[in-house]
Amino acid sequence: MEEKIFKTLDDLVDLLKERGVTIEDASSRDYAKRVLEKHGYYNLINGYNKLFLDSESEQVKYRPGTTMNEINALYQFDRVLRDIFFRYILEAETHVKSLISYYFSEAHGHKNYLVYTNFNTALRDSESKITSLIAEIQRQTANHSTDPSISHYLKIHGYIPLWVLNNILTLGTISKFYSLMLPRERQNVSRCFGIMDNELENALAYISTVRNFCAHGNRIYCFRTKKPLSTTPYHQQLNISQNENGEYLQGKRDLFACLIALKRLLSNNDFKRMSKEIFRAIGTLDKKLNLLTRNEILNEMGFPHNWRNLNSL
Repeated sequence: MEEKIFKTLDDLVDLLKERGVTIEDASSRDYAKRVLEKHGYYNLINGYNKLFLDSESEQVKYRPGTTMNEINALYQFDRVLRDIFFRYILEAETHVKSLISYYFSEAHGHKNYLVYTNFNTALRDSESKITSLIAEIQRQTANHSTDPSISHYLKIHGYIPLWVLNNILTLGTISKFYSLMLPRERQNVSRCFGIMDNELENALAYISTVRNFCAHGNRIYCFRTKKPLSTTPYHQQLNISQNENGEYLQGKRDLFACLIALKRLLSNNDFKRMSKEIFRAIGTLDKKLNLLTRNEILNEMGFPHNWRNLNSL
């Protein structure tokens, strides 16, 4: 295996120029060095060069007209996009947590979330899933034992109400919690969103994955996952094409699927605000594009050309 050797900023700029990135003068060279110094070669170049690469070349070669300005513009767009999705996923997360806490506590009391029989023991592999969930709740509680709200309830009451515990549990854990709730309680929660409980379970799992990407600063515009979002009426209403297996080509395993999930979980006003922010971010990027096109960006995001029609569906 070839050993990686240290390269100075000038070395890295020379490498990019050698591979076809347009760096014509001292000014563009200085700009390239500044953005590499600020964001890092790996984060900026390895992370965002895919659309700029010459797909017909067997070596790493960039398409003619590729500039550091445009690569950086895509990087900045992704940061904005990540912030938008993260904020609105948090809105949905807060709502879902509140509903789960309410309906579970209504049925079992607000301190009985560690009782095995309060979950759906009829599910396949329920024993391992429920015990794993309980262990995860205990682990996250222990990790936040010094949190003022947690320590207060433990000291004064000897337990933590579910509605307080919700503040420290991750969306992934809450998603698992919901999947193991008793059917009637699950349905009480999903009914608030006008969807079936299995659809809500799937949507929560999907946005949880995207949330983790956002929280860890991973690329979001080109997000892909193996586990698809459940098919919704929106897929057909937007006339999204299907492959030979009948799966929709967009809105199933990409970032657009997350937007569809949020369409079902957010209020109409929140979703319209989110859609407007995304549209504005795409417009800002579009003004900075010379080589890439808006359609290339949308395709990488999994967004169909008529994606804004979701607002009126």
